[in-house]
Amino acid sequence: MLPAMRTLVSRSLCLVLLSGALTVLSQAAIAQSSKNVDDLLLQAQNAMSKGHPEDAVSLLRRAIDQAPERADLYLLRSRARDASGKYEAAIEDASKYIALKPDDAAGYLNRARIYASQEKNDEALRDADKAIAMAPREPDGYFRRADIYSVMGKTAEAKADEAKAAELDR
Repeated sequence: MLPAMRTLVSRSLCLVLLSGALTVLSQAAIAQSSKNVDDLLLQAQNAMSKGHPEDAVSLLRRAIDQAPERADLYLLRSRARDASGKYEAAIEDASKYIALKPDDAAGYLNRARIYASQEKNDEALRDADKAIAMAPREPDGYFRRADIYSVMGKTAEAKADEAKAAELDR
């Protein structure tokens, strides 16, 4: 083999080895970052269970900074913000969750609950209807819609949804 060709092959081999090493390092960094985010999520869940939603919001902000594509972080932060009385921010997070997971009825049920707590019944009803359309065999959507109907004074509709939810819950 010619010396120039040997040098070229040697450099190519070094590049391949370097690329492989970088891939391994990158995967290790991703795994560590994921572990950090999971740790922050667990701490936030603990803060919520202890009645400290503001602490949970702070922890989840840090987690979202590291993993903005993780929908579960937005869902929990929306609940923490709702518990803190920060309804508009809670709606934003609930909407972000829905944007990341548009086929998950849980996002619509969560946002319906937040709208209902603000007495935005039309918006809450729209989201509850969407959740029911997405998961018609799940009782949660009917329970949520029954609550909304009840607040709206639609007693017959509320009772029908309560009965449907109870039937599905068996």
